[in-house]
This record gives sequence, C-alpha cells and structure tokens, in this order.
Amino acid sequence: MKRREMDRIINGIVRLIRKGYSRGMIISEMIDDTDIFGKEKLFEIAKCRIRGKRKFGKLAEKLFFDEDGLRYSTPPEVAMYRAKRLRYETIADVSCGVGIQAIYFAMESERVIAVEKDPVRLKLAQFNAEVFGLDNIEFINGDATSKEIAESVKADVVFSDPSRKPEEPVRYLDTLNPSPVKIYEVYSRITSRIAFELPPQISKENIILDGEKEYTSLNFRLNRLALYMGELKSCDTSAISIPSEEKVTDRDKRVEIKKEGRPLLYLYEVDPTLHKAELLENLMGKLEFDGHALMVSRRRTLLTSDEVYESAFLRRYNILATCKFDVQSLKSTLRKLDVGKVTLRMDIDPGKYWSLRNEIEKDLAGEKKIHLFRIEDKALIAERESS
Repeated sequence: MKRREMDRIINGIVRLIRKGYSRGMIISEMIDDTDIFGKEKLFEIAKCRIRGKRKFGKLAEKLFFDEDGLRYSTPPEVAMYRAKRLRYETIADVSCGVGIQAIYFAMESERVIAVEKDPVRLKLAQFNAEVFGLDNIEFINGDATSKEIAESVKADVVFSDPSRKPEEPVRYLDTLNPSPVKIYEVYSRITSRIAFELPPQISKENIILDGEKEYTSLNFRLNRLALYMGELKSCDTSAISIPSEEKVTDRDKRVEIKKEGRPLLYLYEVDPTLHKAELLENLMGKLEFDGHALMVSRRRTLLTSDEVYESAFLRRYNILATCKFDVQSLKSTLRKLDVGKVTLRMDIDPGKYWSLRNEIEKDLAGEKKIHLFRIEDKALIAERESS
C-alpha cells in the first residue's frame, strides 16, 4: 500500500468521525479492510491522528499513529534535542515504534537503522519517514534482542525506547519491552554508546544500569528520562529544560536551601523536574541563590528571595500581599488590590477547583489577574513576571 492511498483513507475516516458517525457504524458499514490494515486498526489510526494534534500540532494531520505509538512517541522538541546530543555517523533505534525519534535522528545523523518487532507499527514508521522526505533510514522488522538482528546492526550509537504497561504502579527495567538489560547485554559487544528512554517516574534505585540519568522538562513539566551509557555519560544525574536547553547536573555546586515561613519580595515556583532529579540544591548553587524555601514537595516547590534570578527551571512572581486563607479574608484583600481573575496554584481536588475559584472571584470587578498560592493556612497573592 502506498502512503498517499493510506493518507486518503485515514483522512476520510477522520471526516466521518468529525461529522459525528459512531465507531460501530464507521467500522461495520463505511470502510473496508486494506491489504495491510484491518478496519479496526484504520479507525484507531484515524482517531490517533485527531488526538495527535495536542502533541504534534498541524504536523499530526500528515502522520500515522496507533494508540501506543501516539502515547509513547517523543514530542518533536525533545526528539530534536536528543538527536543533536546523539549525533553520530550511524545510529540504531532498536525499538523504533512509529518512528518519530528515528526520523529526528535521521535529520542529524548520516544513517539510521530502525528496528521494530511489530510489522504494522513498522509500516507506520515507514509512512512517517516518507512524510518527512527522508531516505537515510533502513527499516528492519524483527526482534532487536535476537542474534540475527543484533549481528546485522553496525552502528556508532544504539538507542532503545522500550514499551511499558501504562497501568504498572512501580517501574522496573525488566518489565519494559525490550528489557534495557537485555539490550545492553546484546549491543554492548557492538558499541559502548548505548542510550535508553525510560519511564520518567521510575525510581533511581530501580535503574540498575550505570549511566547518566537525564530528566527532561518540556514547558516546565517532567516529560522524559534518558539514560546515557559509556562515552555518552557526562555525569551521574542531569536535568535539561526544553526548549531553552538550560542544564543542571549533579556536578554543579550544591547550596543547601533552608525552609522558613517568611515570604520575601519575590516568589519562585520550581520546575517539578528538579525535585524528581534531586537537583534543586545544584540549581541553587549554580545561581548562587540567596533566599529560602517556603514549601518543598514532589508536586510543588516554592522559594522566596529579594533578588531577581533568571532560569528556565524557575517561574518568578511578584508577591503583592499575604493574608489568612479563608474566602472572606481573600476577597477583602483582592478587592483592595483591584483583582478580577484568580488562578489557583495549590494542591486541590480537580473536581473542586472551579467551585473554589468561582467562590473567590464572585463580585470581584478589578483589572488584575493574579496567582493564588497556599502555604498551610496562609495565602500568597502574586503576579507572574515575564523572564
């Protein structure tokens, strides 16, 4: 099957979905199997094309995904950064999925070998490479851990992004497919430059291979975790912020941050990626931060200082006022500050977010838009400052 024909079929199903036809009607009455893809898979690919816009923007209108391919595909900004970091003459992506990372590797390296066990997913990867007009990717259908495939791969770097069970509560290397331990055993005979993408929530203790653990933040949220082995390792732990590419490592000077309850002139919200990477004190040392912590937790860390600091890992706010955290005190203070809109920046049940926000905003008619933080029984009212 040619890509253009596949594209025509998928776009037709997308139009049917958007017109409101049910899944059952589309599959049973409105589309046919192809020589490669059954009707169920065609519908799945069409649904994923619609949903892919959140991750890939307008580019998703041309790409091909199945459910797992879309769920685990690397966002373009991260894929490009990684392709630059792993730029060598030949790189092998030995669990390429629908091919997004392999495609970005091909933009930076001379030759890419893309291995995928699932023949349907491999075909989607080939279609996607054609969308980008790339002809320097060799696609191989097979088990990357097999002797036959391993002996055919001659590469400077080997990369693997194993699949994982979405419902698994605790992550281990040996439950990923293919297992990074097995990939290392097979391909370390070929090269010492081996890299993996791992589930970002896996604990450091469960990463039993030696390498640099690089936590990737995309737009101020933990997005990816890579493990770089052999010559690719530059430190033990690092954090990279995308798109700025600002980096913090465990080799940066550490400065202990003390916790106090007194807010100073500025409030700094810390990227949660640093908490997961355990690199907050390294960022403080790198910035020579003069201040203290108001709150430190897995989901939210707040610092305060009288000084201005610039970092992609920090969001700076100007503290306008503090008061007791109850609706009456808040509304009184917000009226004095000419506030009209309030964004809640605190741990709250999602189902209660809008009821509390609407209660606070009721009868506020001011011009200002503020961010409301809560530290124990104290409210911090702040304005976001542009960096």
